[in-house]
Amino acid sequence: MTKVAIFFVVQGVGLQAQGLLLASSLRAHLGDKVDLIAYIPDGDMPSEAVCAAYASLRVDLRVFEVPKTAWAKPYPHGNKILAATQPRDADIHVFLDTDMVCVAPIDFKGIMAPGKVSVVPEGIPSWGKTGDRWDRAYAHFDLPMPTERVRLTRRKRREFLPYFNAGLVAFHDSYDGRNFAELWYETARDFDVNCAVGGKRPWLDQITLPLTMARFGIGYNVIPAEHNFSISGRPFEPNARPKILHYHRMRYGADWPQFTAEMTRMIDWLGDTQISAFPPEVIEVWEGVAAAP
Repeated sequence: MTKVAIFFVVQGVGLQAQGLLLASSLRAHLGDKVDLIAYIPDGDMPSEAVCAAYASLRVDLRVFEVPKTAWAKPYPHGNKILAATQPRDADIHVFLDTDMVCVAPIDFKGIMAPGKVSVVPEGIPSWGKTGDRWDRAYAHFDLPMPTERVRLTRRKRREFLPYFNAGLVAFHDSYDGRNFAELWYETARDFDVNCAVGGKRPWLDQITLPLTMARFGIGYNVIPAEHNFSISGRPFEPNARPKILHYHRMRYGADWPQFTAEMTRMIDWLGDTQISAFPPEVIEVWEGVAAAP
């Protein structure tokens, strides 16, 4: 039987609160078909009450250390890559950004393709849309510029070089005996430390996704944008059929009934008694749904 592990990062009060919403929504739509793992960098443990809430959602909390030499300079976004390198007992590994919520059932086995990493293109060309940055990035690894293009998912939906939103990255346990997450980290760290090109942060994770695949001959499998559906600054679209909302800020969820339904479900699941034991900062994050910009 193919085993799927979904993992995310919960460092700090904000991500702890968002992670509970994500975990609740995943359990609601996927049941126990998947393992849920929340990684805690540097032992920044939630309160006992929040830990108990994660336990009630059958989320495995795992601590790992971020070495001081992990990056050229501190890079919190990079914790997703370091979390990806941690060992898990699974055939398919799915990283999700913590600022996401599942709003429909998903067949994660069905979105995979043999020998490929499953991803959704970025919404806009947030890095390298002008100048020669991509040329220099590929040249750093002695790679030719790719000729293939992907269609970005927001605004003009322009065609662009392979460039993916790192909020959802689904990969197999092995690619001809190689660990994709370790290859991603190796590539990202090399690029961070040694490639003289500007604007790497916060885009380092997304820049190095296609670079990693090109370096090691691993293909990408473009999956529908509904699996990583960005709603930041996006009014509600009645005809949209998202499976995962990528909301970025809690306030962006207020206009989307799917989001508020999952928030209500989570609160009902946890119950007033359990929630009342949470640190007030956790509850304040949820109250940010209706906050002004």
